[in-house]
Formats: sequence, C-alpha cells, structure tokens
Amino acid sequence: MYLDYFGLVERPFSIAPDPQYLYMSARHKEAMAHLTYGLSQGGCFIVLTGEVGTGKTTLCRNLLDDLPDDVEVALILNANINEQELLQTVCDELKIEYGENDSQKRLLDQINTHLLKGFANKQQTVLIIDEAQLLKRDVLEQIRLLTNLETTKSKLLQIILIGQPELNDVLSRNDLRQLAQRVTARYHLGPLDRREIEDYVNFRLRVAGCRKPLFTMQALSQLHKSTDGIPRRINVLADHALLSAYAKTNVMVDAKCVRSATNEVFIQTKKQAPQFSKPFLYGAFAVVLLSLNFVLWWLFSGDDDSLASANLAESSKLRQSQQSEVETELSDGSEGDAQTADKLSDKLNADQTAGVTTIIKSDSITPGTVVIADEPLDETELFEQASVAIEQLPARVFNYDASSKLGQALDASADLTSRTAAFRALAAAWDVDLPAKLIQPACETLLANGVDCLSVTTWAQLQRFNRPAILVLDQNNSLHRVIVFKLDADTAQVLVGQNVLNVSVAELRSRWTNNGITFWRPSDAGKQFLQQGDRSNNLPAVRDILSRASQAVELDLSLDVQNTLFDQPLDEAVRAMQLKYALVSDGKIGSETYLLINEILEPEQTPTLRTRVERG
Repeated sequence: MYLDYFGLVERPFSIAPDPQYLYMSARHKEAMAHLTYGLSQGGCFIVLTGEVGTGKTTLCRNLLDDLPDDVEVALILNANINEQELLQTVCDELKIEYGENDSQKRLLDQINTHLLKGFANKQQTVLIIDEAQLLKRDVLEQIRLLTNLETTKSKLLQIILIGQPELNDVLSRNDLRQLAQRVTARYHLGPLDRREIEDYVNFRLRVAGCRKPLFTMQALSQLHKSTDGIPRRINVLADHALLSAYAKTNVMVDAKCVRSATNEVFIQTKKQAPQFSKPFLYGAFAVVLLSLNFVLWWLFSGDDDSLASANLAESSKLRQSQQSEVETELSDGSEGDAQTADKLSDKLNADQTAGVTTIIKSDSITPGTVVIADEPLDETELFEQASVAIEQLPARVFNYDASSKLGQALDASADLTSRTAAFRALAAAWDVDLPAKLIQPACETLLANGVDCLSVTTWAQLQRFNRPAILVLDQNNSLHRVIVFKLDADTAQVLVGQNVLNVSVAELRSRWTNNGITFWRPSDAGKQFLQQGDRSNNLPAVRDILSRASQAVELDLSLDVQNTLFDQPLDEAVRAMQLKYALVSDGKIGSETYLLINEILEPEQTPTLRTRVERG
C-alpha cells in the first residue's frame, strides 16, 4: 500500500470535502471573506460560483465549521426539487414539525414562526443551497419569497447559493431580476495557477503526515497541464500518480508517473469522424472520379495522344479496381459509417501513380502499464494492493441498509462525525487532549505528545493492528468518521458521535470505505523497519524489548542484546513471536511487530480491540 511506502497516515488526495484538507489559496481566502462579510452584513443573497471541482463545497463546509453556535444552518445538497419539496426540506433541516399534506402557505407560516423565535433569542438562520444552477424558475421565486420574512430592521433568513458558472446566467434572466437585485455579495472561484498547485499538493501531503515533498517540479508542471488547475482533478490525478510511483518503487513522483496516471483516469477526447450516409458516399465518390477524369484528360491531351491514352487507360483501370474495393467495404455492414468514411478518405488521397494504397495501423498501446518491483509480494501485500485498486474506482457501490440503527445514528450525529471530532475522541483514549481548532495537522500534534498515526486499509490489517481505529463510513453517499473500539468475530462496538452502538461486523465492513487511521505509542526502541542483514545502532534497544516481551509471554528466546547486526538468531526469534500471535511470520520488524510488543509490555497503557489469542 502506497501510504506506508511514502510515510502517509491517510490518503492525501481524497475527493471528499474534508475541511481539514482545505488549502486556502488567495482566491479561496477572497471567497471566504465575501461569504463572511455577506453574513455579517445581514444581506439577503450571497452567490458563490466556480467550475466543477474548484472547491466550492469544501469551502462551504469550512464556513460551517467556523460559524458561531448562535447561527442555525439549513443545508440543501439536492437542488433538483420543486417548491413544496423546498419548503419541506427547509423544515427538515431546521427541525420544524409539519404534516405531509400541509400546503405551501402552511409550511411558510411555520418557517416564519420558527425564524421569529430564533430572532427573539438572538439567533441567526442561514440557508445554504449547493448545485443551485439546477434550481427551477418557480423554486427560485419561492426562495425569493423566503427573504420577505423579515422584521422592520432585519431579514430573518440569509441565503447562500453555491453553483457552477451557469448560475450567473440563470440569475441574469429578466424574469428573475427581483432576486438578482437582492444579491449582496458575489464571488467566482477560479482554478489554481502553477505556483499554487505546488503549495496545494505539499499542503495536503503534510496534513496526511508526510514530512517531505513527493512530487518533482516536472511532475507538478505536468499536473498543472493535465488538470488546468482544478483541485478535484488534481486530487484524482495525484492519487493515481502516487500509486504509479509506488508500483515502480520510485522515491518520488515524476512527470512520467503523472502522464501515465493521466491516461488512466482522464478520457482522452478524439476528433470523431463525420457521419455520412452510404448514398452520400457513393455520390461523393462518383463526383471525385468524374473530376479526376476531366483533369487527366486535360493534362494528357496534346501531341502524344498515344501516351495520354495509355496513361488514361491505366488510371481508369486503377480507379475501377479501387472503386470495386470501396464499394465492397461500403456494402459490408460490419463496420460503422465513420470507419468507412476514414477508409474511403485514405483510398481517395493515395498516390494514384503508385498503383497501391497501403493502410498502416499502429499497434494499440494499453495505457497505465506499470513496472512491478522485482521483489515478490506475499499474499498480504497482494491483498492490500487489490484493496488499493478497488479504492481508486470512480465510485463504490455500498451494500447496506441505509435506514438501519447505525444509519440513523450517523444521520443524527452528522455534526459529531467530522475528522477533527473523531481525532479528538480517539486521542482521549491515549490521554492526549487535542484542541478543538487544530493549527497543525492532527498527526503532527499527536506525535508531539508521543503518539503516532498508522493508516488502516484492510479489515485483516485492522485485526492484526488490534487498536481502536477511526473508520470512514458511508451513509447515503455522505462520509462519516466513527471509532471502533471493541471487536469480536461478529460484533463491533462503535462510537458514533457521543453514542455507543453494537454493530454487526458485516454491516460495518459493508459501509467502510477502506480508509482508516489508528494510533500507537512508540517505545524507546523507535519504529525503524528492520530485517535480516540490516545493521543499526537502534538494534540493541529493539533486541531488549523483544527479549522482555518474550519473557512476559513465556517464550524462551535467548538474544545477544548488544549486537547491532540483524542476524539469523534474531530473525528466528522474531518469527517465533509472530507465529505465536498469528502475525505474518516473515522475520521482519515493522509496525505490526512493534504494536504486538508494546501491547505485551504495557497492557494497561495500551488500548486494544480485543485480547490477543495465542496460536494453538
């Protein structure tokens, strides 16, 4: 898995709108300033537009996180609704009770009553509508009428419309001029330039736990060229480029990896051949032949009539042969008109004097071909790479009951399943108090307190790590972070917001996006990866903790604690420890072995999912 290979704790280029990964370019800062100013001035409408993937939704999520507690928010993500559904959705978001058969007037009155109560309690209410370019004309008019809910001094409802550039065209219509005149703040979010792309990529890598640049300058230039500076396209392409570099065992991502990833993930548009009907092709061919006969007659008519006649006869013979071939292909129904037109064009443009028309087709090249490392992979690594391949798919179909007890808990705890909330909750289990507003990436803050992050991408890996973990779950295409802290064969105990639920392992796995993070506390032996043949000054400390752990579990391992060489006896001792607790018995000291040793030596200070069972 490329996360461990590059020293990352989670995927840095996920397309989920996570505010933790929001890179505030100059344009994003200006957009945020417009949104904040518009809200502070009590205006009616605030409009934020931008091309697909420029970060509008992520910016909106960041705005929601920064709003004070006295601001009530109604968020509408599906703008393809009618007037009745609009009012019902606003009631749902503001938790206003209503009857299914209530009229629009009744719904509007209930909303007005709710807003007046909020105003009396000095509460501000904001309605945010995403993908607003999809709103129908009648729905926009209903939204305008919502802004008529007011007191003598201020509006009771502020509305933020977020959409693609087409939204500006919609608002410029003459029949919507009353709504357009109420827009008090407007901003168009543009793409990133070349310099900003470098900052953007490195920023997201730092948040994901990487402490060094992974993209060469040429790779960043290729990213800009292939994505036009659109952040979502950058995320998709950079994610696949990292995977390509990992498969090639590259230390950094180069321009070649980015070009290879471009061929994998972006559809390369080709100019489509014109579509002609067969009668049109026959007619065109006949006209060309007549014109060619006239030209040849004019050129060769003169003194040497015999030579002209011979040439004309040869040319006519050649054309008849080509016409016969073309007519045969035209009558063949196995090829489409576009392919036939291409072949016809090739034959008509061939060198007539050569007497032969040759069509050369280049060998097809499969895009995305990668060079695999020479070192063979064991079954675990192959399984994890398969998980990565699945994770890269454009969309994933989750097979679960969205209305289950867990699904209802996720919906009810949406504000408490964010990345920051989940990190704070899990950090508390390790006696670390993370601040509500993180200045540095969460994993950097944790590391300063002696706790490190590890990515979790497979269920088998989660079981072997045996630590409470933050899992990213899907609920109706929305992502939620929960903490699994107890696990047995069929049931898991999960913290959803502030609620503890017993969930079936089957449902938990079906919802899991294969993206997760767990924590651990490295000992004095550190966390250096070691295997047979390595020489390290850190090996005496590693030998010491391995020796103490073996004594604690009554495993007789005699080790030369002072030896700085990873020799055969140490390899055998590590394999014995791994075998005893059903880890992959490869003799290598990595994350799983360090986790096992810490669990044995400090059971009281180490949260675990379950009690380790020795292999019988």
